[in-house]
Amino acid sequence: MDLEKLEQSTYKIFVNRRLIFSNLCLWAALGILIFLAFSHIRGINDMEKWILGIFLMGTCVIRPGAQLLNVMPTIELSEKGVSYRGDFESYEAITALEIVQPRMPLFTQGRLVLYTEIAGKQEVAFDIWAMDSADSLENLQDSIIQAAARFGGTELRATHLHHVSL
Repeated sequence: MDLEKLEQSTYKIFVNRRLIFSNLCLWAALGILIFLAFSHIRGINDMEKWILGIFLMGTCVIRPGAQLLNVMPTIELSEKGVSYRGDFESYEAITALEIVQPRMPLFTQGRLVLYTEIAGKQEVAFDIWAMDSADSLENLQDSIIQAAARFGGTELRATHLHHVSL
């Protein structure tokens, strides 16, 4: 990230359309597999097949596909702080960053978790999914750490975790 460019305006990050499209294809394949499995059951009539097809179309295709219509930036870095989907947090309030990678990245490719401290306890401020950033999570983490050091004057901790469930 170019910090000089950030001084003049905000650094806007849009969704990762390629990752969203691959996730959409994976969900559509899963929906077709479920539909075919249930359509071969002998006791299911045509009306139940239609209901199942409409339900699977909505949950497996339309819901993930709606993310492709997002034309607004999901993450914005500015001199004041980080903005994620309209919520704002200053660099001074962020205490730690953590990249969470799944053990089997099938339906999710990881996430970046930003923590704040509220009443002496560490709380999650933002839970940024890999699909929400056109940059990789590592680049986004480095950009936030650099911007916090430059504009907020704070040193952030960065950790990498591998979780079983996401």
